[in-house]
Amino acid sequence: MNPTAYTVEIDPSAWSQLALLRGDTYRRVREALTNVASSVTPAEMSSQARFPLVVDDTVAHYDVDHLRRRVLLREVGPSTSQL
Repeated sequence: MNPTAYTVEIDPSAWSQLALLRGDTYRRVREALTNVASSVTPAEMSSQARFPLVVDDTVAHYDVDHLRRRVLLREVGPSTSQL
């Protein structure tokens, strides 16, 4: 385990959105967020920033909070190409 890695946390409002995903899509979203958390570097630091992450037909919006050293999943939904 990387001692400098950030943790992955899920905002309470995102849990109900995650529950609607297929199991394999949920797993890939979680893996992608874990990869983000393990690759954040101090050179990228700003106080906080929001990013989209597209997995299959799903987009996950997450924040990188450098102060708390976490990647926080905020929202999950269909990608715009699926609307």
